[in-house]
Amino acid sequence: MGLAGDDGPVVARRFRTELGTESLLSFTRWVCVRARLPEDIVEKAVEQGVEQYVILGAGLDSFAYRRPDLVSHLRVYEVDHPASQAWKRQRLQEMGIRPPANLTYAPIDFEHQTLRRGLTTAGFDFAAPAVFSWIGVTMYLTVEAIRSTLATIATCAPGTRIVMTYNQPLSALHGIALELDSAIRTFATEAGEPFLSLFIPKEIEALLREIGFAEIMHFGPEEAVRTYFPGRADVRFGGAQRLIAAMVAANP
Repeated sequence: MGLAGDDGPVVARRFRTELGTESLLSFTRWVCVRARLPEDIVEKAVEQGVEQYVILGAGLDSFAYRRPDLVSHLRVYEVDHPASQAWKRQRLQEMGIRPPANLTYAPIDFEHQTLRRGLTTAGFDFAAPAVFSWIGVTMYLTVEAIRSTLATIATCAPGTRIVMTYNQPLSALHGIALELDSAIRTFATEAGEPFLSLFIPKEIEALLREIGFAEIMHFGPEEAVRTYFPGRADVRFGGAQRLIAAMVAANP
C-alpha cells in the first residue's frame, strides 16, 4: 500500500465499497496467489542454478525489496515503461528503500525499442536460463504484442521458465467471477486501459506451444486452493484471471 503512494488508499476504498465481501476476499487472495506462484517457481529455479529473473511490466512489484533470500542468488531485471519506472524509483527513494545491488532497471518503451534490445542493453544473457514473470498485463495488450513478447522469451536458453496471467472472456465466467470482472474492467477502462485480449485455457496453451514452450502447467482456482489453502472449504476464487507456467523447450 505504501509503495502505491496516495492512490493506494483511494483504490482500496473503492474496492471495499463496490465489491461484496466474498468477491473482495476472492480478489485479494488471488492477488496474493498470483504474486506467490512466480516466487515459488523462482525459488525452485535458484535451487537448480538459475541466476536471472525478469519481471515484465514490473509496476509496483516488490519482490526485489523484500526477498533478499532469493535476490542474493539472482540478477533481477525489472522491465517497465520509462515513465512508470521513474515514478516507482522516486517513490522508493521517498520511502528510504534502497534497491539491492543486483537489481537492474530496464526501462523499455516498446514503441521505440524491442524487448530483446532492451534486455540486452540491461545486461541480460539470452544464452543462460532465466525465469520470466508477466503478471496482470496480457489483458491490456493485443494478441500480436503478446505473441511477440513470448517469441522473444522463447529465444532464451532451453529450460527458461515463464509464469503469466491471462483473463478469460465473459462466456467462461459465472458467479463471483462476473462481479469481479465487471469491476476490474470498469477500473481499467476509466484509467484508459481497456481489456484487449482474452483467452480460455486451451487457447493460451495452444499459443505457448506454437511459439516453442513445453511443460505447460495450468493454475486456476482449484490449484490455488489445493496449493495454498489446503483444507479450507471457505476459500473460493472466481477464476476470471488464471495463471499458466511453461518452459522453453530444448532444441530438437
